[in-house]
Amino acid sequence: MARDRGFRVIKLPPYHCIFDPIELIWSQMKNNIRRNNTAPKFSSATIDIIREEASKITAEMWANCVRHSTKEEDQYRARLITPLIINLEESSDDDSDYFDQ
Repeated sequence: MARDRGFRVIKLPPYHCIFDPIELIWSQMKNNIRRNNTAPKFSSATIDIIREEASKITAEMWANCVRHSTKEEDQYRARLITPLIINLEESSDDDSDYFDQ
């Protein structure tokens, strides 16, 4: 369904919520709800606070969270990818350095 509408769905690695901007937004919302909620859980006042906090999410906040997640992805990728150096000056006839005999 997403592909039919021009979207590409990607899977995030498990336990890497730092790559998911919605997790950053959700974290901000939860902190604000905890700080401002004095009503009992699941009361109508709590629902009102949740709606109020959701309405405070701006396009700028989303952009910042996406930027942060992208930066985290880049840093993660940089740690995973090691440079491959091929020395064309040396002979590759002897593989004994690479394999146990």
